Amino acid sequence: MTSPSTVDVAHTCSDSDDLTAVHRNDERWRCVDCRREWPCPVIRRRLLVLYRREPVKLRVYLRHFQDRAATQLPELSTRQLDARFFGWIPDPPPGRRRRPA
Repeated sequence: MTSPSTVDVAHTCSDSDDLTAVHRNDERWRCVDCRREWPCPVIRRRLLVLYRREPVKLRVYLRHFQDRAATQLPELSTRQLDARFFGWIPDPPPGRRRRPA
């Protein structure tokens, strides 16, 4: 049996959306599959697709996780948690009214 090529290994370790991976968080809010801060890039992409028509609901959903993370990661400031949980969500297109989260 041959070992995987460098291309195969790079693909396995990339940001590609591996549908078999769960990408859930551990007790330190790291992704159990890719070991990045949660929400990891894969989860971010999935959530943006899932909530593409309901950005307010996405913020409400993430607020729940941010509140839990705040209790488990007291060393992080509110600003750091806001950036981590909401900083990657694009602003609504101009001309659309934005309701508060």
